[in-house]
Amino acid sequence: MALSEQEQRALYEIERSLMAEDPKFGKSVSRSAGAGLSLRGIAVVVIGLVMLVGGIALAQSNLMFVALSVLGFLVMLGGAIWMLRGGGKVQSRKRPAKPREKAPAQKGGIANKMEENFRRRFES
Repeated sequence: MALSEQEQRALYEIERSLMAEDPKFGKSVSRSAGAGLSLRGIAVVVIGLVMLVGGIALAQSNLMFVALSVLGFLVMLGGAIWMLRGGGKVQSRKRPAKPREKAPAQKGGIANKMEENFRRRFES
């Protein structure tokens, strides 16, 4: 379910105020800083899976294919760890950063505005 424009603006305001209050924490939880699935990481895991299954299937004819299975498992494990650490992530085109505005002078200013909007929405 998509968010309305008003909800998207509210989330943007929350994100901006978070970045203004605590930039280090805000950067650590922002969408661009989070680890995500990359096509390269998925490809490495799939290659490891194919090696693992192929090695198991061919191990009945020759025991040397057991080594292929173990190697496939290690490739899968390495690919998964690589994805979790954020490696191989293709840089997405980011929109230009807007200049930061100063946070409201009063404490909880954005919270008060959001609360007022919430009350107005449900009272009318």
